Amino acid sequence: MKLNDAARARMYALTSVACAIWLVQTCVEANAAGDLFSWSNIIFAVCLVAVTVYCGINAVLGWNVKDGAKDDAGSATTAPKGR
Repeated sequence: MKLNDAARARMYALTSVACAIWLVQTCVEANAAGDLFSWSNIIFAVCLVAVTVYCGINAVLGWNVKDGAKDDAGSATTAPKGR
């Protein structure tokens, strides 16, 4: 299945929001359990922050691209000019 740019941007945005919610939930539960600053929770939180930021940036960049502006190779899809 091939997604267009708008659908891909929405998917990245949804993933970013879901990871942000997961990060908050994890921190709240770890704080209640008293192990907020354990190594496993710190590494997990850093990974969730990285995924959240990555997906958020890709969502914003995807909204700024017009559909069909680039092909799979990343080059413009306009036909070359004739002689």
